[in-house]
Amino acid sequence: MSFYELDRPGSTNGLLDRLAAPFTAIRRRINSFFESMTYARMMSVMYQMDDETLAQIGITRADIPTYVAKCLK
Repeated sequence: MSFYELDRPGSTNGLLDRLAAPFTAIRRRINSFFESMTYARMMSVMYQMDDETLAQIGITRADIPTYVAKCLK
């Protein structure tokens, strides 16, 4: 191990970090978009189920938002 490796700062904001920052923000927005789409689709499917099917799963219509959020975590 060299002397530089022992004394260099632990966290430096290098060129690659600065170049990657905008792409990180874009990736977060894209992920957020797909998470929202998945949530909306699952909510739609769950609300289209009849009460008997929901009872077999063990939830009521009032429990659907909580159940969907729990499933997508």
